[in-house]
Amino acid sequence: MKKNNLLILGAGGHGRVVAEAAELQGIWDDIAFLDDRDNLNKVLNFNVVGKIADYKKFRNKFNYVIVAIGNNEFRLELIDKLKEENYELAVIIHPTAIISKYATIDEGTVILAGAVVNTSTSIGNGCIINISAVVDHDCKLGNGVHVSSGAIVRSMCTISDLSYIDAGSLVNEGSCI
Repeated sequence: MKKNNLLILGAGGHGRVVAEAAELQGIWDDIAFLDDRDNLNKVLNFNVVGKIADYKKFRNKFNYVIVAIGNNEFRLELIDKLKEENYELAVIIHPTAIISKYATIDEGTVILAGAVVNTSTSIGNGCIINISAVVDHDCKLGNGVHVSSGAIVRSMCTISDLSYIDAGSLVNEGSCI
């Protein structure tokens, strides 16, 4: 049976939250980090195996990857490079998140604890739906969108690529950002 090994790019605060969510998914045989800080060998219970630029070296050991970097543009740039190397981009969904079976979630997206993604909503590549964020029904989020902690995107909204919705924000029904 093929192993599911996950390589996480970025071991900062967001990376640690992503690693915990991935661990709680219970589907990964091995999880490790790449991070650019010097002398960083372990984060939480996971090894730091190299620098972010070393991702090509790990293609044969880690068949899945997730970019856990908060900067939207840099995150999408790395995702494009990883796709060129034929990495499979993971989707990390914390087990306490509530996701409609009629929502679509594209590769490289992270949905964290307590988040809600409602019916007929589509989430693009490399998005972050942070803790306790709500994306209501019939919304369309572009690539690289970050909906911060506690933000609410009400129904029928369109959020453009690389948009950032600040913590605790309310995006009114039918808005376009």
